[in-house]
Amino acid sequence: MQELNDLELSLLEGLTAKYPQLQSHILFLKVSERKATGEGLDVTLEYVVFNNEFDDTNALFSNGENIEIKGLKEGLSYVIDVTMGQITSIEFSTYKEKWDGKLTDFKILKAE
Repeated sequence: MQELNDLELSLLEGLTAKYPQLQSHILFLKVSERKATGEGLDVTLEYVVFNNEFDDTNALFSNGENIEIKGLKEGLSYVIDVTMGQITSIEFSTYKEKWDGKLTDFKILKAE
């Protein structure tokens, strides 16, 4: 298992601003897999030693930001999946550009 990186943590902060009941989950999340898809990146999340109850929150969340990544003309979009109160994944997608899935030198541009 891997730690969440700065970009993933930043996006999860946006999620918990809308769903405050998920704030306590962040400390217990680890990345079980990061899988590059050629035009995106699928990040699978797992909980480690989480003893709280999960609620019935179901959401596909994106704040509409665009994520600038070095080497991509149009940047990335993303969606965070919350299923039955569990934050399960973050899916990053390019706008039809080839990408190696490396999250380096990023900048988050807020939606207007």
